[in-house]
Amino acid sequence: METLVSFGIEELERNGSINFNLETVLRESGVSRGSLYHHFGSRIGLISRCEAELLKKSLKADNEGVRLLINMGVSGKELFEILAMQVRTNGSPDALARRQRRIRTLALAMEDANLRAMLTEAQDKGSKFFAESLALAQEKGLIRPIVDLEALSYLVQSMFLGRILVDNTENSALSDGINEATITALEKLLNPQA
Repeated sequence: METLVSFGIEELERNGSINFNLETVLRESGVSRGSLYHHFGSRIGLISRCEAELLKKSLKADNEGVRLLINMGVSGKELFEILAMQVRTNGSPDALARRQRRIRTLALAMEDANLRAMLTEAQDKGSKFFAESLALAQEKGLIRPIVDLEALSYLVQSMFLGRILVDNTENSALSDGINEATITALEKLLNPQA
């Protein structure tokens, strides 16, 4: 399974899910077609598992980046400015590709109980880690949030995913506007300190 996922991720990153070439994955991995169908059920099953793994890595990297900033001893205002810069990159092709991948994976999970369980576990773990990072920032006096930290953690993630609606408009002015609205909302909710 791990071999197929590893080679599947390489293929997914090269060609995306639409042009994903199963024959290339099987040839390069040396894994039999029967093993693929036994473990994943189909080409779509392998793609969804690969996308789920990429989603888990992305969440982990984002969360670890926030924690690192908090532990570096930046002020609440500096931390918030770094987060605001990150929000402003939400219109970038990389951010769009990550959102699209996440949306596809979540959609596939509606039909696959195992994938849904895996994503739920990763999402819960990531949300808890982010909420713990916010709690650490609060303890250090960097922020004074006005809402529950777990709820805030899920809100931030839902804002990221919900932005796909703006992406679909392909309107760069709206994209910039939603970034600034997001920053304003987060500043009020986090209440960063000097």
